[in-house]
Amino acid sequence: MSSQLVWECIKGHNSKLRKAAKGIVFSAEAGNLYNKHSYKYSGLVNAKTVDIAADGEAVKVTVGRAKNASKPRVAKFSMTMKKHSRGVCAAVGKQVASYRPDLKAAAQARAAAVHKSIRCARAKK
Repeated sequence: MSSQLVWECIKGHNSKLRKAAKGIVFSAEAGNLYNKHSYKYSGLVNAKTVDIAADGEAVKVTVGRAKNASKPRVAKFSMTMKKHSRGVCAAVGKQVASYRPDLKAAAQARAAAVHKSIRCARAKK
């Protein structure tokens, strides 16, 4: 099934929709870096998706393989990065720039936020 047909089916009724005041619609689906409810950023519809999440004390980057979109077992490829903050942002930027250049800035921002959230707080004296 084409991605545009899937989008037409799920765009109005979807369990991942989060409707806010004044008509603003967000999305909580995996693979949607901007959390906007739109065809371009949807992680459910597009075969080429990028998802960034925390995995213990590391940042996990998952990309969807467009060639194997119909095979769920091999459709996703994950990498775990245990680098410092700048290293994670640089590595994510290189990975995403070759895959989906339009999502590079969002992926780097999400990676920085995830890395900051898993960092331990300093002990106070």
